[in-house]
Amino acid sequence: MENNTSKIPGSIMKFDGVGKYLPAFLEVRGQSWISFGSDNLWPDLIIEIFNQSAVNRTCIVSKLDATIGGGLRTVDPAQEWILKQANRRGETWNEVFEKVALDYIIHGGFALNVIWGKTGEFITDVYHVDFSKIRSGHMNPETDRVEEYYFCPDWRKHRKHKPKAYKAFDKDFAIDFPSQIYYAYDYAPGNAVYPLSDWVGGVNDCLTDIQTSIFHNSNLQNGLVPSLFISMVNGIPDPLEQQQIYNNLADTFSGSGNAGKFFLTFSDDPATAPQITPIQASNDGYYLALDQRVTSRILTAHRITSPLLLGIREGGSGLGNNKDEITVAYAHFMQTVIKPITGFLLKNFTFILREKGYEDIELYVEPNKLFADDIAGNPTDVATPEEITVEEGDI
Repeated sequence: MENNTSKIPGSIMKFDGVGKYLPAFLEVRGQSWISFGSDNLWPDLIIEIFNQSAVNRTCIVSKLDATIGGGLRTVDPAQEWILKQANRRGETWNEVFEKVALDYIIHGGFALNVIWGKTGEFITDVYHVDFSKIRSGHMNPETDRVEEYYFCPDWRKHRKHKPKAYKAFDKDFAIDFPSQIYYAYDYAPGNAVYPLSDWVGGVNDCLTDIQTSIFHNSNLQNGLVPSLFISMVNGIPDPLEQQQIYNNLADTFSGSGNAGKFFLTFSDDPATAPQITPIQASNDGYYLALDQRVTSRILTAHRITSPLLLGIREGGSGLGNNKDEITVAYAHFMQTVIKPITGFLLKNFTFILREKGYEDIELYVEPNKLFADDIAGNPTDVATPEEITVEEGDI
């Protein structure tokens, strides 16, 4: 993976080599942290893909909406007050939960800045930390654990903005190191210090989606070039006049805003009339098939079985005609995709809240409803309080 973050016009990343290889986790001599990718900028690349690929962004936002649902709740209504404040900034636990959920869906992990009280017995404040700004320290071979994490506001300029070390979450060091990083991600074979998102297999298709969009946008902005061949047969004007004629034609007919305009020419002899030859686009079918293939593969990477869940439909059928398909697809989506995400986040949040002193707290997420209440059953239920109850030792 080389030069995968060099810029091209329009502030769009050039992703040379990305998609061919997964990011390397490199230990560099003299460097306190492990590089997340050969250039240490893999999370930045993933964010760029999130921002640039329309289909991928829609998938992620749809997963986020389903994950946070109607909000974080406590099984015991009398404990709802606990969720009103997570830190001294005044953020609620639901606000932190939403940020954490987005990081987890995009990157496959999340980070929190946990502040311990003076006695080191309980947590006092919990802040969300942008996952892309955290790097893992080296693993201690004796404990098989990462003992430090590093925060930098811009890893591209880490020499200018010196990374700051934080103790990894550990209650035994709460008094000496009250400000710690809680770094959480799912286990994956071979990934000892960093996670990969569950849609990482679709990165190459997301890049194709981005580049295809850029290609078509460029074609629209320069629409005259590939569509017409104009030959002037009434003599060769001087270079300045040639340029003037070219500029006039380009200003008049190129660009999407000039679509539908027509040519009008005058000539006293058919032999000297301009010859205008349309150039037929030979790749229309190819790009249509490519777009469909890329969309299908991105949906597959996110395990979204029906494009109707994202508002993508084929043919002229309306929403009402596909209601059953949407209902079944959404129930499958909630059970196989959202439930594992929600379960992972709830276990971690329950653990943190218990370390904050609320030992008997139990959390759940109030599920969204896909349609009105007249749907038979409740296919949108993701997790009930009984399903997400966390016992000691789960984390």
